[in-house]
Amino acid sequence: WVLYLMDHLSAAATLVSVATLASARWFAWTTASLVSQLPSARVWTRRTVAMTGAAGYSRSVAGVDLSTGAAPAPTPAPRRALRRLDLAGFSAVHEDGTVGVHGVDLSVHRGELVLVLGPVGSGKSSLLRALAGIVHHTGELRWNGEPVTDPEVFLRPNQVGYVAQLPRVLSGTVADNIRLGHEVDPVGAVRTAQLDHDLAMAGGGLGLVIGHKGTRLSGGQLQRLALARALAPRTELLIADDVSSALDVTTELALWQALRGRGVTVVGSTSKRAALVQADRVLVLNAGRPVDLGTWAELEDRWGHLAG
Repeated sequence: WVLYLMDHLSAAATLVSVATLASARWFAWTTASLVSQLPSARVWTRRTVAMTGAAGYSRSVAGVDLSTGAAPAPTPAPRRALRRLDLAGFSAVHEDGTVGVHGVDLSVHRGELVLVLGPVGSGKSSLLRALAGIVHHTGELRWNGEPVTDPEVFLRPNQVGYVAQLPRVLSGTVADNIRLGHEVDPVGAVRTAQLDHDLAMAGGGLGLVIGHKGTRLSGGQLQRLALARALAPRTELLIADDVSSALDVTTELALWQALRGRGVTVVGSTSKRAALVQADRVLVLNAGRPVDLGTWAELEDRWGHLAG
């Protein structure tokens, strides 16, 4: 600036000189900071890696190729045939701490059909999701008299099948949705789910492409596809959350009769009389608590207004 004021530099040269000096100062300051902080950064990195155990996660695993995604098939989990399922003081607790259903006492024997009835918000879905190991539970859950201490592992899909009210499906074929990459029998599952006639009418059979999120299937067909998927691995316990809501009476009766014939133990929810009549027992829920239990013939006078 002195040279500029003494007319030895033009205004343009002065501005270029000032900008260059500022850039040189920033570069020198940044370089000095990097050099001075590099040792502490190395120490911080080493200690962070040691604390998080990143070395263990980055080790190669025998038989696994991360570039192609190839890996050995998992060892099949052992199956335990269901003879009796017992609930005592069973409550479903959601992640936010709310209790969906409280204090359920129930016994289910092999091959039985037990249905849950109640108004909207009574806790039916919470109870069924807890039985499937999706929602945390308190109280006792016993499988053949032995307590289930690790429900997320024990209530696995090849032992317990869960069908939600709004099932999710893949965009592939019917067979893809049932197999999900496993060696299962889709033909028997489709027949039990009363979906074989629909597939024959569509002309594609198990190779029918169902479209994005099942757009080529009706609501009832989607429910039966999800049901077939749950039945395919020879499920010991089927948890069915209102799977007949979109079915006509004839198809629904055939469905429950087919499940009876297959010998599957079913715990589900419904509000349809055609299903309630066939149930061995009906559990009535109200405001998150069990209020009645028995056959539909015993309960119809008191709770018939909840059935359609």
